[in-house]
Amino acid sequence: MDAGEAHRFMFGVVHRETAHLLEVVDELCRRYPPNNDLQFVRYLLRMVVLETQKDGSKDGRV
Repeated sequence: MDAGEAHRFMFGVVHRETAHLLEVVDELCRRYPPNNDLQFVRYLLRMVVLETQKDGSKDGRV
């Protein structure tokens, strides 16, 4: 595995696992509103999902 493949693999794993966590937090937010801590965690997870969805090519390394 070269550096580019490793980078894409890492972004794929982070994206997939974070998306799963986001689904869980979304469900918790729907069932038990309002919870400011969960809202903040959901916001952070969304940011990670969006950034890793771009495949990491933003920095020009891939």
